[in-house]
Amino acid sequence: MITKYKYKSTQPYSLHDMVVNKITHTKDSIQLIFDEGYESMQEPYQQIKGNINIQGVDFDFVSVLLLSKNGKYGKFQGYKLSLDHFLEKFKTYAFEIVDELYGYNMVEYSGFLSTPDCEDFIELSLSIYHFGDIVYETEEEI
Repeated sequence: MITKYKYKSTQPYSLHDMVVNKITHTKDSIQLIFDEGYESMQEPYQQIKGNINIQGVDFDFVSVLLLSKNGKYGKFQGYKLSLDHFLEKFKTYAFEIVDELYGYNMVEYSGFLSTPDCEDFIELSLSIYHFGDIVYETEEEI
């Protein structure tokens, strides 16, 4: 028997090439604050100002991976940080999301981190385990 499956995303917005300039959290949620919002996945595919709130977060399974500079291949030295440690270490930053992955109670955003004190981009992966919703808070008119 052969069973074929092709995943079809039903995400209402795309975060590709969008910039997160602040991450905040409460005891059970994470908010990503975007520089210019994100792209609507419905025609006419406009950029919409807004932020994301991920609810029901299990912070024991939230991590930030800082990998190679400028996304280089080959041997590298990296760091795995808790979200709190990342936010303590980086006060001012821009995180440009290149890829977004969604799974069962899991979301992973990967892309590049830039900071005022470093000329190079640093490859970054933010992994979040959550039981709640991903809420897109927009300034879009209905």
